[in-house]
Amino acid sequence: MGWLSPHSILVMSLATLMTLASHSRASENASFDGIGLSYFEQTAGEKSDTEFVHYLMPDDELQSSLTSVLELPPLPELPTPKPEVEKPAEAKPEEVEKPKDAKKEEKPEEEEDTYGYFEYVPYGQYYHVDYWFGKATWKNSAELGLNGQTGNTESNSLRVGAKIKREGVATIFSADIRHLRTSDKDGLTQNNAYVKHKLEWPLKIHERWSLFEKTDIEYDAFKAFDMRLVFNGGVSYKPYKTDATDWTLSVGSGFSQEYGSPQKGIIPEATLGSDFSHQITEKQSFQIKFEFFPAFEADQGYRHVTDASYTIALDHGLSLKLSAEDRYDSTPNNRKRNDLDYACLLIWQF
Repeated sequence: MGWLSPHSILVMSLATLMTLASHSRASENASFDGIGLSYFEQTAGEKSDTEFVHYLMPDDELQSSLTSVLELPPLPELPTPKPEVEKPAEAKPEEVEKPKDAKKEEKPEEEEDTYGYFEYVPYGQYYHVDYWFGKATWKNSAELGLNGQTGNTESNSLRVGAKIKREGVATIFSADIRHLRTSDKDGLTQNNAYVKHKLEWPLKIHERWSLFEKTDIEYDAFKAFDMRLVFNGGVSYKPYKTDATDWTLSVGSGFSQEYGSPQKGIIPEATLGSDFSHQITEKQSFQIKFEFFPAFEADQGYRHVTDASYTIALDHGLSLKLSAEDRYDSTPNNRKRNDLDYACLLIWQF
C-alpha cells in the first residue's frame, strides 16, 4: 500500500513478533504433527492454537496503537458541482428570421423556345407537338340559332357553328366554322359554309405588334362560284388595349382563287382589317369587325366583309348573341352584290 510510511511498516513487524513470542510458551509442549495436512488428513483430537496464531486479536494496548497507525487519512472534500444553467433553445434554421433587406436567390430563368428570326415565328416548327399542344389557354364555343337572309335568297333557316381560340406562349390560334342550310316548299334555298383560320405571332420587339396568317375557305351553292380560297398574311398593331377594350388594325397581302366560277386564275390582292371589341358590363359585350380585300388590278374588283355582334352572358356557360354579317363583292358575275345574314343565336362556351 503506497500510503504506509517506513515507520509504520516497522511498527507492524514488531507487533507481529511480540504476538508470536507471547504465545510461544503455551505451545512448547504442543504437537505439530497436524501442520501442513489438509482438513481431511488431520487426526481427531485437541487442536493446537498454533495454527490460529494469525487469527488472534492483539492485546488492547497493541490494538489501540495499531488502530492509530493504520487509521486512514480523511478523504479530501470534492468541489461541489455548480448547478447547470439552462441554455436557451437554439432556433431551427427555418425559424431564423432573415433580414428584410436580404435579397432572395434568383433562380435562373428557363430559356424559352424560339421560333426563327423573330423568336416567335414558327419557322420549321409546325411538326412539333409542343407547338400545338403546349401550355395555353383555350376558349371554345358552339352556337345554334335561327338565321335569316335577304339578297339572292329570302328565307329563314337553322344555323350551327363553332369557334376555337388557343392563346399560347408564342402563338394565338383561332378558327371559326359555320354552316347554313335552308329549304322551303320549292326545295333547297340556302346552302353555304365557311371555315376561317387565323394564326398570330406576337413580336418581342413590341408587345402591340404581331405577325399573322389567315386562310378562309367559303362554299356557297347559290353564288357564281362553288368554292373560294383566300390566303393572306401581314402585320397587325393594337392602337388601344385595356382589360375591357381591344382594338386591332392589320395590313397585308395575299391572293384569292374561285373554283367553279367564270373568273379564272389566282387574283393577287391586299388586305386591310379592323377588329374592335368592348366589354360593356360583366355580362354584356359587343364586337365589330371589318375586312377589305382590294385586288392589285383595278378591273378585278374588290370585296369587303362587315360582321357585328352583341352578346349577353347567361348562366351555366350559355350566352345569347345577336349577329349580322354583310358580304359585298364588286364582281358578282350576274348575281347580287350584297348578301346579308342575321341571326339570333344561343352560344354554349366550354
